Amino acid sequence: MRLPSVTFPAFGVISFSPDTDPGTYKSGPLDAKPTRMSRGLWPLLLAHEEDDLLKSLLFGKKKELEEGRTYLTKEKKPDRALSYFLRAIEAGFRPLIVTRQHPNHVLRAHAGKEIRVVWLSTTLGKDYVDPHNLNSLTNLVTNFVSDGPRAVILLDGLEYLMINNDFARILHFLEYVNEQVAMKRGVLILSVDERAFEAKELALIERNTVALE
Repeated sequence: MRLPSVTFPAFGVISFSPDTDPGTYKSGPLDAKPTRMSRGLWPLLLAHEEDDLLKSLLFGKKKELEEGRTYLTKEKKPDRALSYFLRAIEAGFRPLIVTRQHPNHVLRAHAGKEIRVVWLSTTLGKDYVDPHNLNSLTNLVTNFVSDGPRAVILLDGLEYLMINNDFARILHFLEYVNEQVAMKRGVLILSVDERAFEAKELALIERNTVALE
C-alpha cells in the first residue's frame, strides 16, 4: 500500500511507499517513477522532529489518552510519560506532577506552563508530601481529581514510595487512585523503572493499567 507524498522545504516532494528494506523508502516527484532513497537522506528526514506529519507516516501516531484511564510506562527516566503528560496539557487537561524532583527544577524546565508540582520529601512545606504518609498523598490526588474535569496526574516517584512503604500499601494506594480517576474521568500516568520491582509486583501494578509505548 502506497503512503501519501509530503513536501519538505529542504528536500522537495517525497513520496513514500514501503520497501523490503525496513530502513529505506522510495522518493521522487509525484509524476515520476519513484527512486530509491539514499541512506544518507534518511537521517536528515528523521532530524525534522518538528514535522509531525512525517513522523506519523513513518511510525504511526502516538496513542491518544482516554479519560478515566490509568496508563503505565516502563522506563528508567520519565521521558516518555512526560511527553504524554505535556500533550495532555496542550489538549486542555489540568496538570499535577507527583515527583522526587524539586518543584523549582520541574517548573524551570517547563516555564510558561501552569503545572502543580507535589514533591515527595520528608521536608515540610506547601505541596510537599512525606513518602511515608500515603493517606495524605491519597487525599491530595483525590481532591485534585475531584476539583474539576479533565485532570491529568503524572506519578514518577513510585520507586521512592516503595522504599518507604511495603508493597501491599502501595498497591492499595494505586488501586484507590485508579478508581477515583475512573469515576472522575481523569487520567493517571505512572512512570515505573521495572528494575525496582519483582516480577509479581510489576504484574499486579500492570493489571489495571494501559501500556504506553
